[in-house]
Amino acid sequence: MRVAGYGSRQAYASQSSEAVAPGAELFALCQTASADGALSSRQLQTLRSWLEHTNTADVPAWKFVSGLVEHILEIGRAAPADLYALYSALESCLPKELSRRPDGMRARNAHALPTGERLRNEVLASAHFLVAGGQNERFAAVIDRHAKAGAPVLLVRDRESTQSPNTVEVRTANGKQLGFVPEQHASELAPLLDQGARYRAHLASVLPGAHAPLLTVHAYLYPLDATLGLQHTGARKIPKREPSKAWWVVRFAVAVGIAAAVAYVLRMNGAA
Repeated sequence: MRVAGYGSRQAYASQSSEAVAPGAELFALCQTASADGALSSRQLQTLRSWLEHTNTADVPAWKFVSGLVEHILEIGRAAPADLYALYSALESCLPKELSRRPDGMRARNAHALPTGERLRNEVLASAHFLVAGGQNERFAAVIDRHAKAGAPVLLVRDRESTQSPNTVEVRTANGKQLGFVPEQHASELAPLLDQGARYRAHLASVLPGAHAPLLTVHAYLYPLDATLGLQHTGARKIPKREPSKAWWVVRFAVAVGIAAAVAYVLRMNGAA
């Protein structure tokens, strides 16, 4: 099945045998709202498609959830209160990675460190979230190729975004964009990133969906002087793309051509 703005469903299914509940997909679709809760016409169209093609038996509290979705479609926005209500109603069917604890990471990081070191390595903030914008056609091919559970991701601030002053992009380690940190989490993480907080973030799961893939991210932010071997966020720039072999071949051919032309001119001058 292919839906506009979504890549191959089978590609994600091969990464996990866990089925995605329609309720989880609904929450992912709604949280793509901008800072003021507005949803684009395409986002609303996808949401309407979800409502029309979802089996009522597959969604908990269907009467309440469907009524809330119809309300969102009517006004064209998903307010923070709507997202909170959806989360509460759908929590039982959301990916388990959203509620999973840090797996003892803080304890491992702080183990055998002096008190001062432990304070520097305290987690300032953590967020477990579904990446927003997965149904965007721009990200489909990147997700299809590069989204792998367990892979590290970058959290890149976009201060020029017109959607929100808190916009944080989620990118692969080599700089390819997968989507965005949803607004309700970005509003907490963005100020810390702006202050230079260090962080660790990775894809906890990559699951298929009928309208969009569901990418779960675990992110942990640390003080600027953390001694965990983490890069400063300012140093986490998108890596430059290495020139391809074809580029080097063309460059070599051009150099040879220029050298041959110079040699020819010199030879002709000498003959004259």
